[in-house]
Amino acid sequence: MRLGRILLIGFVLLVLANLWVRQGALITLAAQVAMAVPPVPALAALLVLLGALGLLRRIGISREDVIGVYAFLTLAVALTSGAAMRFFLPALSTPYYFASTENRWAEFFRYIPTWMVPQGDEVIRRYFEGSDGAPVPWDAWAGPLAAWLAFFVALYGLLMCIALVFRPVWEQSEHLAYPMAELPVMLAGYRRDTLHGLWTNGLFWTGFALICLHNLFNILNAFNPAVTALGLETNLNNLLNEHPLTALRPLVFRYRPLIFGMAYMMPGDIVISTLLFYFVYLKGLALFGAVRGLQLPQFPYYRQQSMGSMVGMTAVVIYGARHRIRAVFARLAGRGDGSRWLPLLLIASALVVYGFWALAGMSWWVILAYYGLILSSAITYLRARAETGYPHHWIKPLDQERQILISLLGTERLAPGGNFRSLTLLTVQHFLSRGYLPQLAAFPLEAFRMAREITVDLRRMIVLMVVAVVLGSLVSWWMHIDTAYVYGANILEGGTTSGGQRVALTVNAYEALAGWMRGPAAPNRPQAIAASAGAGLVIVLAALRRLFISFPLHPMGYVFALTGAGENGWAALLVCTIIKQIALRIGGMRLYNRLLPFFLGAIVGHFFAAGTVWSLIASYGGEGFNKYPVWF
Repeated sequence: MRLGRILLIGFVLLVLANLWVRQGALITLAAQVAMAVPPVPALAALLVLLGALGLLRRIGISREDVIGVYAFLTLAVALTSGAAMRFFLPALSTPYYFASTENRWAEFFRYIPTWMVPQGDEVIRRYFEGSDGAPVPWDAWAGPLAAWLAFFVALYGLLMCIALVFRPVWEQSEHLAYPMAELPVMLAGYRRDTLHGLWTNGLFWTGFALICLHNLFNILNAFNPAVTALGLETNLNNLLNEHPLTALRPLVFRYRPLIFGMAYMMPGDIVISTLLFYFVYLKGLALFGAVRGLQLPQFPYYRQQSMGSMVGMTAVVIYGARHRIRAVFARLAGRGDGSRWLPLLLIASALVVYGFWALAGMSWWVILAYYGLILSSAITYLRARAETGYPHHWIKPLDQERQILISLLGTERLAPGGNFRSLTLLTVQHFLSRGYLPQLAAFPLEAFRMAREITVDLRRMIVLMVVAVVLGSLVSWWMHIDTAYVYGANILEGGTTSGGQRVALTVNAYEALAGWMRGPAAPNRPQAIAASAGAGLVIVLAALRRLFISFPLHPMGYVFALTGAGENGWAALLVCTIIKQIALRIGGMRLYNRLLPFFLGAIVGHFFAAGTVWSLIASYGGEGFNKYPVWF
């Protein structure tokens, strides 16, 4: 694997992908290609390069290099997506633009270090209102972005080191399947023993064609409602109109071809556990609360349970890898085999992350508590992707890393004596808890697995992913900031006069902060109990699976049920599981392997038809072509 050629090709494709994202996600709001798992430009590049591999070999580009380009793009392109760097940038500018005498936001500006945000009223105003042809004031942005780049490199360095610590346990001891890493490996022809002739397999093209037809009829229906189509979803809420059945809402049958295709490769016990926990446990709790007339807002507190489940799952994962963790850190004392670089880099990265916020003035214990929760969410997601390959970023508790601290302690403990510095800096980091930047470390984890499967040097893949963080961040910042100064952030991403969704979420975070300054929030005991119950249930389920090998419920199913896999993915999981179970009962693993190309074809078909062809047409076709937006 030649890093120079990979980075050259990858950088060119990264710039093109950002221009694609700019047009489709910021200007026309027609396609969110960077939010897919994997990002649409990454898989599109893989397919194009594989198709041209015969020609590329003449100039010295191998199949391993193509996989390297794909691995680079998965992380670098994902960084530019809606809940990643596009969510980060408003954190630096929104409070200064929307501050007013009435909202009193200026009172907490003194808590935000000047080296962390661009300075100058005109710099901020032109960011939101456009610069009328004036050049972008890069000098005002360069210093803060350089500091933040050091933070993000350290954060991803820490997450990659954590992934490398767990990797031998997950791959060699527990034999996790890494389905998302298997996808490009199978498409590139590395599984000839089980998938010989994939690109000439009739079932592959059948799955491809069916999903293409599904998207085609959806597109035609968007322009002409007389055309019959499945659409994106079927709303079942109308079946639940009477009390207490209304408590079972929302119940929506969503058509998710990508989840449908990947579910075939997911472990059956996790899928079935997800469905059981979602319908029996969560919906059962909601129905119970309605029947009993419980007057508890947010009951059954699924987000708080989700945060607790992340902490519990992290404890389970650490316990399972305790011998490996001990061996890695024993290297610092000169005991055991292996290099000292892994524990040293892990500690150094953690110190940079801690030092960044300590330098900003955040209390030491708040840093440790907050990043303990951030890392819990990230580690659980890493485990979920390694074990299931579930193709969605939202297996995480939305905004709970910050909120659970407030639920447990109240705002007075976080702002002792009226010093709101730590709470203000937590709000600056709202993009980490509400977005999915830490979860993107799953792409390096899968890249490390691909390195093993295609027998390339792991160190080269590590370097490649670190460079992906740097280039992905820089190109994303260039694209988003330049676009904001050309058009004005107020009207981008569907905004009218006050910004799009990411700006609105950031405004809400600062409004909450201002509310706590006017009146403190007390600890919320029900939410704290729910979080504790979530952690405890995961640990109990993991213990039962260790004690009883045949115990059917998987703790990851509980995690999935509480997050996006339950509400958004249950329909695709259910349909695919029925097909998979019938195939296994009729023909066993032989039939299972024979049907696998059909589901791979469904995945590729969705990326081709909706993700690539239609998203390009919708993004660049002009007014009216965004009637069928592309979401993953």
